[in-house]
Amino acid sequence: MTTDAHAQATLRHHSKSFYWAGRFLSREELDKGARLYRICRQVDDWADNADSRAESRQAHRRLIALHDSLSGSHGDAVLSSLSVNEARQVVDLQAHIRNLFGNDPVSIQAMRDLLLTMMGDLSLVRIDDDTELLGYAYGAAGPVGVMMCHCLEAREIDAARAFAIDMGMAMQMTNIARDVLEDAQRDRIYLPRIWMTREVSAESICRGDTDARHAAWMAVKKLVARAEHYYASGWEGLAYLPPRPRLAIAVACRVYRDIGRRILSMEEDRYWASRVTVPKIGKAHQSLLALTQVPWRNTSPNHDSRLHEPLHRRLTSFYPSRDTPR
Repeated sequence: MTTDAHAQATLRHHSKSFYWAGRFLSREELDKGARLYRICRQVDDWADNADSRAESRQAHRRLIALHDSLSGSHGDAVLSSLSVNEARQVVDLQAHIRNLFGNDPVSIQAMRDLLLTMMGDLSLVRIDDDTELLGYAYGAAGPVGVMMCHCLEAREIDAARAFAIDMGMAMQMTNIARDVLEDAQRDRIYLPRIWMTREVSAESICRGDTDARHAAWMAVKKLVARAEHYYASGWEGLAYLPPRPRLAIAVACRVYRDIGRRILSMEEDRYWASRVTVPKIGKAHQSLLALTQVPWRNTSPNHDSRLHEPLHRRLTSFYPSRDTPR
């Protein structure tokens, strides 16, 4: 299996929604998107598969070695603390990143932001308030939007990145809303504490405590509503993409939004019983809607800077001005 085929197989196995949307890309665009997904999947797996303290320390060393090697600082020193196999994984992943982005400083910085967020997932994850939620949603998926702008050759790329960040954040909020039980099983709670009417622990969610699950369910519904503001902004930003990527990302957007809408339409008990997915017929329906509703004119929308106010310091690398987003 070639590297490109391996990347596409990873995308098909781990993200049926993105693989479906990728059908609308050219072969070269799909290749770049799949390669990026494979890189992100690898670093996410390092964090998610660390089930013990020893494994968490090992994952942290791999993540920080990759982070520092991309910045050109102290990477060799950290690499020397890894096993031969771990060091090879880091070196191989760095090569894939450089092959995809070259020395593009914005994409490299975005990858480093993603790695820092994955490091945070190795410690106790609790989200206190709205600002922490938006910070996590940015760190986990906003950088992917930034890197996709590079892969899909967005025009006016400095302006396009703000909308791509919003699309990533919206999708990450959908992920959080969908995966509350799965995350609790890893002792992670991404729903903001202040949104819940009582103290909710991961253990109480896992054991099926009725009051804890209801408090979390109410927060899930609020999160789905919050994501809509970011989806709307991301949708506007599709105008910066070439035609085929514009349609592909529109399809991905509609499919992911449909996950949230399906959550809102279900009874609370059913939500906890199984993971929410969009079946093939639903994906086909959303694809048809995307085709008819995607903005085809090449406009240059202005970004609503209020969406990024809590993130201002973290986002200065991705805007043409270091003062305020457009």
